[in-house]
Amino acid sequence: MTAQDELRQAIQMMQNGQAEAAANQLNRLANSPGLDAQARAAAYVWLAESRGDRDFKVRCLERALEHDPNNAQIRHGLKQLRAAPAQPRHLPAIRQKRESARQLQQTPRAVGIDGGANGLASAAFIAGDGLLATTSYAVGSALRVAVHISGEQEVSGAVVRRYPQHDLALIATPLSLARKPAIAPPSLAAENLSFTAFSSTGARLRGQLSRADRGRSTPWLATNIHPIQLPDAGGDPLYDAQGQLIGLLTRNSDNSGAALAIKISHIQALADGLRRERQLLPHAGYCPTCGSLTQAGRYGGRSCETCGSALAADGRGASAEPDRDALRQLYGESEAQPCTHCRARVGQYEGRCLRCGQRQSSRAAASG
Repeated sequence: MTAQDELRQAIQMMQNGQAEAAANQLNRLANSPGLDAQARAAAYVWLAESRGDRDFKVRCLERALEHDPNNAQIRHGLKQLRAAPAQPRHLPAIRQKRESARQLQQTPRAVGIDGGANGLASAAFIAGDGLLATTSYAVGSALRVAVHISGEQEVSGAVVRRYPQHDLALIATPLSLARKPAIAPPSLAAENLSFTAFSSTGARLRGQLSRADRGRSTPWLATNIHPIQLPDAGGDPLYDAQGQLIGLLTRNSDNSGAALAIKISHIQALADGLRRERQLLPHAGYCPTCGSLTQAGRYGGRSCETCGSALAADGRGASAEPDRDALRQLYGESEAQPCTHCRARVGQYEGRCLRCGQRQSSRAAASG
């Protein structure tokens, strides 16, 4: 079956009321190389219909418009959605109460994350400074998410780093903890260790680690839980009988089909790495496409130096003169043909100059 056939099948499923199954297929197809730009846009348009909240629909149509910018129907729908009043979130026991920076006297077992690419997810505090960990799958390319604490408080969290290869995302919040989270020593993550996975929905899954972790290089813990049992997009923290955090459950699976969890020791190592990055690069921004830190925006660059994707406009303004010397070092100037707009030789990504972000015409590129 071709990707185009799968798209037609997903649309049919959506029309038949199978929203959850259709959304899973549309999420995958939206990034499929087997679809052209207009078909990807159609996937996002139908994905918008899988959920009722306005913010999710807006994000889907924005992505659709990126793939099909001349589609007047998508543009009109997006305009109408943005003008409509926001609908209240429908989460378990959530009172619409927003909290400013404050200290939490008790560390919640699980924290709710909403506003990411795949709906409601769970997360866990991994440090006393309010840093949260959840899955990259849950967050996607979102810059900010709503963080729900104990079913009552809601704050805004900023996605500060994402590691797609580890299915991990780190979120900064304005909260702090009175006590540091209880973290299990890595040596305790042994075969047959019993745990409870806590979801922000209130669900609890009890299971065991299915095999001993003898190879410390792997970031994963194997469990006896199937991904279909997860009540959300993942990130459910695993606690041992002593109440110590041992990892985060994901929708990834091993060869037997059992869900894998990210080790807490690996999560903390990546979080420590982020803190070192922030010390070395205090003014770096965040690229929501690849999840890395980026300095390009600070110097007037329009594309991430890691993945080449377009960056949102920074505080310098569109008219600010770029720091060409800094960008030359950052991008690693090559012997590429000069850009027909800014004359930089930094090269291109998907037909756009990495320096100024402008598309270069094929005729000009051939004659350059």
